[in-house]
Amino acid sequence: MIATKNLRLKYPNGQKKIFNDLSLQIEDKEKVLLLGPSGSGKSTLLNVLSGIVPNLIDLPIKYDQLEIDTSCGVIFQDPDSQFCMPKVYEELAFVLENLQVPKEAMHTRIVEALAAVDLDVDEHQYINQLSGGMKQKLAIAETILQQANTLFLDEPTAMLDVESTADLWYKIKALWQDQTVLIVEHKVEHIWEHVDRVILMNYDGAIIADAAPTTILNEYEHLLTEYGVWHPNAWQSAPTPMSYTATDVDESDAFNGRNLLIKRGKQALADIPSLKIGQGEWITITGPNGSGKTSLLESMMQLIKYDGQMFIAGQTLTKIKHAAKYMYLVYQNPELQFITHSVYEEIHIQYKYQLRSSQEAEAQTQNMLKTLNLESVQSQHPYELSVGQKRRLSVAIALSSTANFILLDEPTFGLDSHNTFNLIKLFQQRVQNGQTIIMVTHDPEIISRYPTRKLRLVDHHLEALVGDSNV
Repeated sequence: MIATKNLRLKYPNGQKKIFNDLSLQIEDKEKVLLLGPSGSGKSTLLNVLSGIVPNLIDLPIKYDQLEIDTSCGVIFQDPDSQFCMPKVYEELAFVLENLQVPKEAMHTRIVEALAAVDLDVDEHQYINQLSGGMKQKLAIAETILQQANTLFLDEPTAMLDVESTADLWYKIKALWQDQTVLIVEHKVEHIWEHVDRVILMNYDGAIIADAAPTTILNEYEHLLTEYGVWHPNAWQSAPTPMSYTATDVDESDAFNGRNLLIKRGKQALADIPSLKIGQGEWITITGPNGSGKTSLLESMMQLIKYDGQMFIAGQTLTKIKHAAKYMYLVYQNPELQFITHSVYEEIHIQYKYQLRSSQEAEAQTQNMLKTLNLESVQSQHPYELSVGQKRRLSVAIALSSTANFILLDEPTFGLDSHNTFNLIKLFQQRVQNGQTIIMVTHDPEIISRYPTRKLRLVDHHLEALVGDSNV
């Protein structure tokens, strides 16, 4: 059994408690789905119930009761946070060493775990060369090897494509029969009917509903929608798609790529004879994990080497400094972008150097904080935010810039429906104003509803979907 009674917890710089007298009990072998808006404390609660807080992360915490299972496996939202070895095989071998598995038995078990998550790598593969989705598969392979009694799954499929998400949940459900499982997940369609309980939390980190999935949907759908929780009917509240008028790409301010061969190290990822992107477009790029989507964005920013030529506004791109005048890249890992010590300063520093009036810069900063629901955490350090809040902050920084092209790598990962829909509205406004949104995403609803063009990177080629002619 896992249980806590009257749990109280507060981040040192937080304006309010995350939990105030929270009580929860999970029976052995129960499968529980934990839902709530971004920033409600879902991931923090997993950290407490798994023993990470306060054993590894020292936070001010009090409780009358806390029972945890020391034989547990955790998959984090950010898979990089749980790796401690440079190579894939070394990482998995380290897990087995801690379980005192004989060396001669390790190779077979590692191969079986990698096969279970469809991660095809060799013994010399470095973890930092994997895509975000491949890293997430590696984290799940680690958990399979642990053979833990309890699983804590914090959005285990967030960075996976549609096919991999469905396949991986199928595999996880086949393995979890004799385990206690607590899940935080936004893509609930694969597990909604397979869990015993759904626990719903509000913005204050309080439990407001705890019942079977059918009961939650029948009796609390209005609350699910009100709190921005993803549920089977959530997209009925999404922004209305805009009507776009097809226009030719204006070469005077366009991005142009010719005879591009995108590489990661010595590996060729994408062969793109021609790529034209004009102002006022919304382009989605999808494709299997590891196909090179992130590498394509990084090559456009001149961050990695490639063969071929890139032009912007008629000028050849060769340096990061030149690319940064026109483009702004938002990474999968938002922490790579933070440079100040508060949420407020991260946004304000953008407006401060763009606007002559300090009052206008402050007003614009407050407006962006309000739009993306970051007002309550504006004094906190960016690293103290939830993953969803970090994601919103990283996108807010990009949208505060004057870049012609905004490059977004999985911008809605980890967000509740309210914040996802708010971002979509912001993207629509920017496209109407002439900015271009280039978005790597696996979200089928976004891909089907909003872009002016839909591209897919598969088998080393960038395919144009729905009759597009600019690739």
